[in-house]
Parts: sequence; structure tokens; C-alpha cells
Amino acid sequence: MLGAIDGAEALLRTSGRHEQHRRDFLDELAVAMEEISDLHLLLVVREDEVDRAVDLAARLGQARPAAYSLGPMTPETARAAVEEPLEHAGVSAGAIANALVREIRTVRTAGRVQRTARVEPALLQLVCARLWEDLSGDTEIAEERLRTEANRVLKDYCARSLATIAADQSLPVATVFAWFRTVFGGPQGRAGVLAARSCEDVSEAVVEAAQDAHLIRARVRGGDRYYELQHPRLIEPVRQLGESAVPVRRPGPVARLYQARRALADGDLELARRHAEAAARTCGAGDLRVLADTKAFLGDIAYERRDAETAVRHYLEAAATFEAVPDNAAVGWLLTGIGRVLLPSEPGAAVRHLRAAASRLPHELSIQTALGQALLRAGRTRAARAVFEDVLGRDSSNREALSARRAMTGIG
Repeated sequence: MLGAIDGAEALLRTSGRHEQHRRDFLDELAVAMEEISDLHLLLVVREDEVDRAVDLAARLGQARPAAYSLGPMTPETARAAVEEPLEHAGVSAGAIANALVREIRTVRTAGRVQRTARVEPALLQLVCARLWEDLSGDTEIAEERLRTEANRVLKDYCARSLATIAADQSLPVATVFAWFRTVFGGPQGRAGVLAARSCEDVSEAVVEAAQDAHLIRARVRGGDRYYELQHPRLIEPVRQLGESAVPVRRPGPVARLYQARRALADGDLELARRHAEAAARTCGAGDLRVLADTKAFLGDIAYERRDAETAVRHYLEAAATFEAVPDNAAVGWLLTGIGRVLLPSEPGAAVRHLRAAASRLPHELSIQTALGQALLRAGRTRAARAVFEDVLGRDSSNREALSARRAMTGIG
């Protein structure tokens, strides 16, 4: 059995207001690893987080794990990656593939020209995708034109990515452009910049966003964290960045919802809300599930802000959308969430929603115990006792039901 956690960096670092939830999850994961003998865990992390992943393995009671690095491509592998899709389409592109890979490896600084031993996959994919659109099926291209076109594509990508980061962080585009050009546009962009230096003029959130956009990457040397350009080939287009704003290309609703979740994990509720609302606005007719997930996420944000009324409204919208998907289980869990939110202030309403949830998911004992708590708070002691007894009849060791029954001794 294989369990995989992609983007596990968020799990490895402390999480502020969610730290207890993170610790609880890791404790539960450790129990699962101990009790399920054939469970294997795959953590996908950035290179600079490998040591933390190893520490986590030790915490889970595991021996030092096997590590597999997905590094840059060799020139031969890169050429094959360019040629094979075109050959399947009936295009012979050997010459242009060689020229393109050579250009992506070429670094020009201070009058010197060097070629790196490896090719960065993200840059190769980006340049290929844009060039095939723009070159109208050409299978030959002059070296100087290829350099110009590659710089144009990479500069455009850098500019749009940085403009998006600026918009997300409510910063002037010129400020973010100037920061990136100054910090990473010279030799230091290749050699590496101390993390503290990279954050002198912008927040850590901006640096993290640049890393997420594959503009920079982190490395740990001598115990210190450094940031460097994703690949030295970016030095030339980064130096060409101007000051003027460029149109922001927003991703689709799925990617935008992912950004919202990342922002919430980082504790930025306002940015999370903006991303989620944008994701909801861009959902089309075929995105019902994404829309439902987004509405539920907006409810989570409102709950984090202790705005129960708004949280319930979003959860109800999400439940109605999941009903249209249809996804009965998702509706049941949302009704459960609504019941839990309403429990402190409106136990009667909580009972109604939890009964509806229990009718959809009758075998979920956690919903039954929540219903029992709501009945008890609403003053319906006999009904509450009956619910807890039913739970214990199905699971005699259920801690919540046992605790509730003990607390009810002598009541009613």
C-alpha cells in the first residue's frame, strides 16, 4: 500500500495557528505507519526540504528512507523530449531540437558565454510550448533569432509571474520587478543569495511565491538557506525586465483554489479569500465540483475568522452545489460541519442539520456523537442518551460517547 503526499513542504514546517492540527496529523500518521505493516509513504518535497523529510521519517519510527532526486535533464534527454512529440506529429525536428537545447543551456554574462551541463525541464517545456505556437511549423531557425525568441518567452514568463505575485501581495509591480532584477539579475542570481538578504525589500511570502513560480529555488549550504535562479539561463531575460506593468494571466479555477489553500496554510486569510473568490468566479458549467469545493473552502475561511453566519452561508451553498454534482457523502459532511458551527449558539438548528447529515451517512459514528452533543445542549437529554447508547452499541470503546455518558450520569 502506497500513501503519497505531494508538496509535503507545508506539512514539514510549523503552521502558526494550525500547528496543533499539523502535530495531530503527524501523530496519526505515525500510528498508521506502525499499525499497517505494508504501508509505504512517499513524500514529494523540494530539494532544500530533504533533511526535514528525513527527520520526519525518524519521527515516524522509520529507518533512513530511500531518496530519489528529480534533477535537471541531460542534453540528450532534453533533445529526445523535444523531438519525440514532433515526430509523432510527422515533423522532423532534429536540427531545431539541437539548436533549442543548446540555447536553453547557454548562459551569457559580462561578455562571457558558457553552456551548462544540464537542462532545466521547466524552462524547456515553457520555451517549447510558446515557440511551437509562434514559429508556424518552421523546422529551421537562425541561432540569433532563436536566442531572441527564447529571451522573449522567458522574459514574458518572468514578467507575468512577478506581476501576478505583485497583484497577490498588493505591491506595485515596479517594486517587485526592481527587487527581482537587483537581487537575482546579476552573478549572485547564479551563486545564490542568503535568505535574509532576499527578504530585505519584500516579505517571505513574495520569495515563496517566486519559488512556487519556478523563478528561483532554495538550497541549503553550511546550514544556511540560499536562493538562486531556477537556472542561470534566466539571468539574461531577468536583466531585461522593465518597470511597466504587464497583463496578469490567472490560472484556471483548480490552480487558483490550490493557491488559496497554500495562502491559508501560510496564515494569509485575506489572500486565501481573494484566490478562492476568483476561483469561484472563473468556474464554468463543467466545474461544479470545483465550485462546490471552493464554496466549502470559503466557509472554512469564514470559520477561521469566527464569522459563523458567513461560514454557514458558504457551507449551504457548497452543499447545494454538491447535491447537483451529485455527491451525497460531501453533502452529509457539509451538513455535519454546519451543525458543529451552530452548536454553541443555535443547538436546535444544529440538531436539524446533524439529523439530516446522519440520514445521509448513517454509519458515521462521529456524526452520531455530534448529534448527541447537540441534543444534550438543546435540553433533550433522553434523546441524547439514546444516541450515545446506540453509538456504544456499535462501538463500545468510542471515547466521545463514553465521556458523554459519564457526564450525563445523574442528569435527567
